[in-house]
Amino acid sequence: MVDKIEFSRWKNVPEVVKIAEDIGAVADWYLQAASSNKPEDRVQARKIWAQLSDKYWDMLYALVDAQTESFPSVLTFDEQERLFINFGYLNDMITPRNKKFEPLAVLKSISSVGVFPYQAFSDFIAECWAMITGQPIPAPIHGMSTEKRLQGLEGQLTSLQQERDAELRMILSRDNNLSREELVDVLTDLDQYLISATKVSMRVKEYREAKEDVRQSMSQDRFRYNEAEKTMNMQLSIAQKDVIEPLGLPEYEEFMAIHEATKTVARKIVYTAQETEKTQRRAKRITNTCAEFSRQMMRRELKNMLAKKKEYMAVPSKTARCDQSLLNPQDSEPILYQAASALVEEMANLDMDMFGVARIRMYGIPRVIFIPGQGFGTYDWADHTILLPMFPATSVERALAYGLATFRWDSDEDRILKNTYESIKDNKGKSILEMAKSFYKDYFLWITKEKKGYRILPRDTHKTFIHMFAPRKQED
Repeated sequence: MVDKIEFSRWKNVPEVVKIAEDIGAVADWYLQAASSNKPEDRVQARKIWAQLSDKYWDMLYALVDAQTESFPSVLTFDEQERLFINFGYLNDMITPRNKKFEPLAVLKSISSVGVFPYQAFSDFIAECWAMITGQPIPAPIHGMSTEKRLQGLEGQLTSLQQERDAELRMILSRDNNLSREELVDVLTDLDQYLISATKVSMRVKEYREAKEDVRQSMSQDRFRYNEAEKTMNMQLSIAQKDVIEPLGLPEYEEFMAIHEATKTVARKIVYTAQETEKTQRRAKRITNTCAEFSRQMMRRELKNMLAKKKEYMAVPSKTARCDQSLLNPQDSEPILYQAASALVEEMANLDMDMFGVARIRMYGIPRVIFIPGQGFGTYDWADHTILLPMFPATSVERALAYGLATFRWDSDEDRILKNTYESIKDNKGKSILEMAKSFYKDYFLWITKEKKGYRILPRDTHKTFIHMFAPRKQED
């Protein structure tokens, strides 16, 4: 007989207790069938596992109902509840853990600083409740608030600029083409005017709708940055041609990588800074819709929002053709929020133009929600969220890249990507679904291999991706 399941906060709530008992009974039945050597019992075990998997949602709804009964201003989940909600873990008998699944490590993991807002599934549920009830959106337990992300990104930028400036001083110290005062002016302009120049080049709302004097000032900042960058490039060119001690290509490329990184982080800062208004607008829309609801209707609305998310949470496992259960799989270890989000940011650095699509201009940066279950990442069009399974199929890189690829494909409303991609000879005659699957796979190879210098894709596909992802003018 399996160990008793008990959620300590709700051990006296009849509905939670009943579902826990039901899970235990089905789990007993499953373990008996799974341990049998008879083929028919093994077949039966797979059917019983499907029934047991369905109990995930029964228990989730019961936990939510138990907490919203008192109509709290904020939903909170303890460690035991988060292990269940975010990883599908109940106990080691019903949902045995992979030896690398350390509960303390996953519970303490927090997403890295980045342009995407990251959430665990339990964070998403708490956010939904806050919007329904008109309360301030709580900071995610496993992610960062917009303010902290901005602080982190600004810290990254400062660090990169200091590294870039030190390298440039060292490179240019080899000759006297630029005086010390001129060098200081160049570095000051590169550091001081980067954000303003980035806003102008992206034509953000702040610039487009500013008064004429402010627009002129921002345009002047951009001019100063561009002039400083031209001077920098000219001096680097002179250094490369130096007769005595020429600047080598590896050293030049390393320096330019740091410089380009400053511009990438600057764009992330601008995108993140614009997010607050769009997040507040989204929250207000949901709050206004539910304003006249009774408490019972608000509680029901939360379950409705979770039911809608349930449909998309089945997609990752279907795409990867693996077990569709949201319960913890014994043969897989979960990803840690910190490492996974850092890898997503690394991929985003190689495709920053994704943030210029119309859907982001309208709704903001999509939230990244880590969900229980296995499979490849996907994009929830209805809720503008990227869903990443806690237990990736095949590889972490593929699971995360598929999430970005799905967003790229589904947000291509002007068909810039689709029309180009379908022109590839191998894609002729494919259905839209077949072409999408092909694109996800090719994008994964493009972002993890091709963008790093490895030729993997067929010649025509390689050329097409270069064309599809050629830099385009950024507009907000």
